[in-house]
Amino acid sequence: MEVLRRTPQSKLSEEELRLAIQVYKTTSEGVVILDATGKIQLVNPAFTAITGYSAEEVIGQKPPILKYGRQGAGFYANIWATVHDAGKWQGEIWHRRKNGEIYPTWVTVSAIRNEAGSITHCAAVILDITRLKRVEEQLHLVSKVIENTVEGIVVTDIHGSIQLVNPAFTAITGYSPEEVIGKNPRILNSGRHDAEFYISMWASIHETGKWEGEIWNRRKNGEIYPEWLTISAVSDEMGKITHYAATFTDITERKSYEERIVYQAHHDTLTGLPNRTFFQNLTSQLDHAKQQNQMLAVLIIDLDRFKGINESLGHSAGDRLLQGVAERLKSCVRDGDIVARLGGDEFALLLTQITSEKDVVRRVRHIAEVFKEPLICGSEEIFTSMSMGISLYPADGKDMEELLKNADTALYRARELGGGHYQFYTPEMNSKAFERLALETDLRKALDRQEFVLYYQPKVDMQTGQIVGMETLIRWEHPDLGTVSPAEFISLAEETGLIIPIGEWVLHTACKQNKAWQQAGFSPLRVAVNLSARQFRQTDLVATVARVLHETGLDPEYLELEITESIALENADRTIATLNELRTLGVRISIDDFGTGYSSLSYLKKFPIDTLKIDRSFVREIDTNLSDAAIVTAIITLAHSLNLKVVAEGVETPVQQAFLLKQKCDEMQGYLFSRPVPVSSFERLMAASTKGGSAND
Repeated sequence: MEVLRRTPQSKLSEEELRLAIQVYKTTSEGVVILDATGKIQLVNPAFTAITGYSAEEVIGQKPPILKYGRQGAGFYANIWATVHDAGKWQGEIWHRRKNGEIYPTWVTVSAIRNEAGSITHCAAVILDITRLKRVEEQLHLVSKVIENTVEGIVVTDIHGSIQLVNPAFTAITGYSPEEVIGKNPRILNSGRHDAEFYISMWASIHETGKWEGEIWNRRKNGEIYPEWLTISAVSDEMGKITHYAATFTDITERKSYEERIVYQAHHDTLTGLPNRTFFQNLTSQLDHAKQQNQMLAVLIIDLDRFKGINESLGHSAGDRLLQGVAERLKSCVRDGDIVARLGGDEFALLLTQITSEKDVVRRVRHIAEVFKEPLICGSEEIFTSMSMGISLYPADGKDMEELLKNADTALYRARELGGGHYQFYTPEMNSKAFERLALETDLRKALDRQEFVLYYQPKVDMQTGQIVGMETLIRWEHPDLGTVSPAEFISLAEETGLIIPIGEWVLHTACKQNKAWQQAGFSPLRVAVNLSARQFRQTDLVATVARVLHETGLDPEYLELEITESIALENADRTIATLNELRTLGVRISIDDFGTGYSSLSYLKKFPIDTLKIDRSFVREIDTNLSDAAIVTAIITLAHSLNLKVVAEGVETPVQQAFLLKQKCDEMQGYLFSRPVPVSSFERLMAASTKGGSAND
């Protein structure tokens, strides 16, 4: 628009005038010519395109036709004052198009003066900066995002020199912009990654334009931390890479959380030991042993009598016991060995540095020796032994799953031998384990299939020889195996929990049969039913006994419940409470196998019991072993001093009978009188007894 400011002395050539008009008509900026009064004299096509107004609509009008209320009158007065004083003004003005749309413009207003210096016209050039403002706003937004994002941002040039970092970069790394601008990002290297790692990273960036992954870097204070890093190549319009932009997030907390999750998934929360999942996945130890041609041992350890301790002292004490066992086991192992808790009271050990089976035996015996000392649980001292099953690598398995399975098989055999034993795995055990599994499967079906029957063994009065009672004994009539004795399946029923429904069936059937015999005219007898440890610990035992008596109609005085000495003393206070409730029902109580446990006489006198049964192991050699004879005599004397009756079990010879009669034993049972017999045979015994004959006639 310089041509518009020329004076008459500088005449335009015809060519210059033609070019000026061409520019005026084709330029993308709107051009407005105003006279000295401010009225529009001339507009170019670009003005129409920008404002929407045609030349006819605005010529003769004043610029306020374009005015938008965002700027006040003082704003425009300042423009004209500046033009008059300085000859020019430029700045941003918001205008309104003909369609009402508000838009931003960049306006330059220039004064055109005559020879006298007076303003005759003004020329205004209008540039629509809508797109520019949008870009500016976007850039401002991007700037705000960069400033406020929690991700660190680094921009480098093509040579890797840092050009820009954001506040999050400083917060994460500890480096201020001044400390890193112009430097290479290698300043952050932790040293954890080798050259191959970075070569692979840059190869990916050059091939795909991007790389992302986890990387460990170093803060200014020297702390090494994990971050999730994304690096992108930035290209110009021609596709040439000009910069690299990296964004990263400090994932320290996430890594810590992930590590906690992994730890929790592979460790026992109570003891802090590795768990079954961790133990099953111990492949590196096996691989190393294979490479070094070494032997390993896998031990599965089961605490003896843990259920009784847990239920008698409470779960809190049980938890403390398990924690104590864990600590003691850790004290028994060497570097490289692993202790794990598989669940419940089962622990596992992986023993390394093994040279022979004898070496394993020494290690196992050392563990057993350590556990001879009591464990302290609160105010209680608890002595606990353990059963152990052992498998060896590579002889007994090539992977941890097989080694654990075979060690578990050996553990079952160790349990069968009694508490405090260990057992190495042998291939023959698998067939026994299969037989046990098959027996368990059949046992679960036996009750529904009505395969159980009850046998009865008479109790005989020592003085008269008459039957005064009977003990109930269960037999399993297996369809394939024939008669299975209780010794073969009761422990399995106890272990699997099947003893509860089986025990209730025995109780109900015995009471029902006894009532039937009474109704058939036989002399009323007391029927004795054994309660297992698991049955006796039932919270609804008393309610179950009461219900059975009600359902069968048997008078409570004709039911006797037998518990072993060890069951009675497992939790003496709880035993006393349960026995008192049972006695309230009217049933009688006897202690079975007396003398085989560790009796506390102070508790024995508190137990609400009626009878002591001398175990057959003392009766067997009563005529040849002075110690057994003394023990039997002492038990009879003790019982009578406590006003209890005494029953001797396992009486098989007249000599034994004579000794017991001399010591004034009250009742006997055993093969001398009768084996356990089915219902029909027992009825014949009762009939003979009723006619006045002795049971062994």
